[in-house]
Amino acid sequence: MFYPKSIALVGASSDKKKLGSIVLKNIIDSGFRGEIFPLNLTATTISGLKTYKDYADLPSIPDLALIAIPAKFVLEVLEKIIQKGTKNVVIFSAGFKEAGSEGLALEQKLLEIIKKNSIDASTKINVLGPNCLGFVNNLYPVNVTFGQPVNKKGNLRFISQSGAIASSVFDWAEYNEIGFSEFITLGNKTDLNENNILKYCYDNDITSQTQEKGTSGLVPIGMYLESIIDGKEFINISKKISAKNPLFLLKPGKSNESKKAMQSHTGSIAGEDYVLDVALKKAGIIRCDGIEDFFDLAKVFAWEKIPKGRNIAIVSNAGGPAVLSSDFVASEGLQLVRFDEETRNELEMYLPRAASIFNPVDVLGDALAERYESAIKTLIIDDDVHSLMIILTPQVMTQIEKTAEMIGRLSFEYGKPIICSFIGGSHIAKGEKVLNKFKIPSFRYPERAVKAIAKMSQWGEYRDTLNINSENQNLEVDSGFSEVLLQQNTTDRKNMDSFEVNQILKTHGINTSPTAKCVNIDAAKLFVQENNFPVVLKISSPQMLHKSDEGGVIVGIDSVEKLEEAFGSLQKIILNMDKSGLNTIQIQKQVAKGLELIIGSKKDMVFGNILMFGAGGVLANLIEDRNLGLIPLSKTEIITLIKNSKVNKLIEGYRGEKGYDSEKIVDLILKFQNMIASNPKISEADINPVILNDDGIWAVDGKMILI
Repeated sequence: MFYPKSIALVGASSDKKKLGSIVLKNIIDSGFRGEIFPLNLTATTISGLKTYKDYADLPSIPDLALIAIPAKFVLEVLEKIIQKGTKNVVIFSAGFKEAGSEGLALEQKLLEIIKKNSIDASTKINVLGPNCLGFVNNLYPVNVTFGQPVNKKGNLRFISQSGAIASSVFDWAEYNEIGFSEFITLGNKTDLNENNILKYCYDNDITSQTQEKGTSGLVPIGMYLESIIDGKEFINISKKISAKNPLFLLKPGKSNESKKAMQSHTGSIAGEDYVLDVALKKAGIIRCDGIEDFFDLAKVFAWEKIPKGRNIAIVSNAGGPAVLSSDFVASEGLQLVRFDEETRNELEMYLPRAASIFNPVDVLGDALAERYESAIKTLIIDDDVHSLMIILTPQVMTQIEKTAEMIGRLSFEYGKPIICSFIGGSHIAKGEKVLNKFKIPSFRYPERAVKAIAKMSQWGEYRDTLNINSENQNLEVDSGFSEVLLQQNTTDRKNMDSFEVNQILKTHGINTSPTAKCVNIDAAKLFVQENNFPVVLKISSPQMLHKSDEGGVIVGIDSVEKLEEAFGSLQKIILNMDKSGLNTIQIQKQVAKGLELIIGSKKDMVFGNILMFGAGGVLANLIEDRNLGLIPLSKTEIITLIKNSKVNKLIEGYRGEKGYDSEKIVDLILKFQNMIASNPKISEADINPVILNDDGIWAVDGKMILI
């Protein structure tokens, strides 16, 4: 697909306003050295090339076919392309599912043709689009797009679902003198999608072909996606790439409208966008906050080395921007490094008495390039400094271009990450041009520079931990489902009652206190004789997911009198419920008080099962303590999940209080995720509360919703 030796263009034109003309010109101007076969119904030659009226008339089988004709003619032409033997096709044409119901029907027929002719790997037809901009491969080179030509080779790869975003990136790259290796647009993703392209990127290591002096040594991949086709495959292939090269993604959908209201605690707090964030973190993908952020990350990942840590030093010729930057550093999770005595003494030797030798370093407004250089050299050799941020404001004496040249030279010499913020407008533009020449990222506003450094550091940490977190993630999936779930296969009921949930938990080795269903008060008294007080009575009903809120739970029953009274109260509630026979009273041995937690899961349509951990009981609704992970989680990931929770302060022992054994929580979460993986019918589940006490860890109450 991306290295064709011959290209056929259906819809080639000599009319410069038409898409077929622009595509042909881009192919020729890109320096493509293979054969080009333009197809046009009337012309004999276009751009000096012989044209053909029918695909069947071509003298050989092209490696790649491009379709640039109205949508209504595409299917017929595609059939001819396939009959000829061409396996790779790009469809530029719009008017498919993005255009309404008629277009959707047309696209479904397009998919049928592709599937019909893709019986196995040897016959597979690869179709990019429809409604796409095409692709550029600057390493080959070839440009099969109708966008503006950008032929500067570099180490960036781009994957975009939007042609408009792609066009913007083309323009931005040219203005900032940034090159890229490949730019691939997906369009409607009828056939090839982001996972196919990511696998292609992983299988085709282009590191040796793209590196030059001043670059990061990496092959970053930037993505704009409006949807993700197969979340599990996306995560798996992304993890492999992220272990070596940065992946950063711009994806819309953060608004509240995109979150679905779910029935269980876990579902209600694990909104769609939270799930995406968790999945991206699992894969080591950096998420962009907007187009500006996307562009900023493209620049820093292409040009700068990854910091070895979060310690940053700031050098500035103005106090105000330096102080503001300190605030940004803190908010982005970076650390202003504390200079040791040796570094401070050296700064003091080179800088005026009025300058600040602490971080941020203020070299004062009259600083020339030489003074900047002395400060930067001192800090660049300090091992405690992981990255430098250089702030420059255009004051009367400021040597803007000379300072930029010096920064570029030091960056080449020492290789430590340097990000600049040259603040201003026309006066600093020449300095930015110099920095671009040296491939030093520069931003007009310091907050953008700090944010970019923070995300570089974040990816560096992802890369370092991906191999650790990939260990011990094999789930112990049971060969058969829980018996109680198998029984539900013959019913339409989705909600399990609490007694059924209890049975399922026990099947998977999760501790539950003794429990039973009680058809009458005598059965309850018999249970007490065998298990002693105190006990809990609750309504076990698939209708009642939130029993405590509806008066369906009575705790602290420690006498026969209280047992009889509680049983009568719950019977009255059941009388007002439907007569399905599914509503019963459940008795349970009361667990001793302890720390209340919640563990839950929700099946996401794209990424699979999401696990949630946090404070449980009444606190589940009172405090925001949602800590999410994508199943399967390694033991290391589970420990991190627990440590990041608000309730972890209580687990470790808050203000002198006795702490709890977190290993018991880890063990329970491992069993819980195995249960979820073993029972694909489970859509949502939570255990709330889980009680952690001196006796152990107990699943006290649970909810479960089936698909």
